[in-house]
Amino acid sequence: MSGVNISICDGKYTVIQAPTGTTRVLRYGEEWRDVTGDNVIGGLAWELQEARDRIKRLEEAGDAHLEWVPVSFQAAWRKAKEAKL
Repeated sequence: MSGVNISICDGKYTVIQAPTGTTRVLRYGEEWRDVTGDNVIGGLAWELQEARDRIKRLEEAGDAHLEWVPVSFQAAWRKAKEAKL
C-alpha cells in the first residue's frame, strides 16, 4: 500500500498519509494536525487522489474514451474541454 500526498485549497492544506497508516495535515507547508485514526480524512484523501488520477488519465487519453458515450454528450464534453483552454 502506498501513501497519499494531496493538496487542497490551492496548496493551503496538504494531507499526507504514510504507508504505515499515520496521517497528518500540513497548513501552508507547516505541521498542523496529526489526524491518524480519523478515517474520514484519510478516506477523503484517498478518494480525491483517485478521482484526480482518473481525470488526468482521461485528459491524457484525449477524445479516445468518448467512443462509448452518446453523441450528444460528446459535443458537451468537447465544448467544456475547449472552454478550459
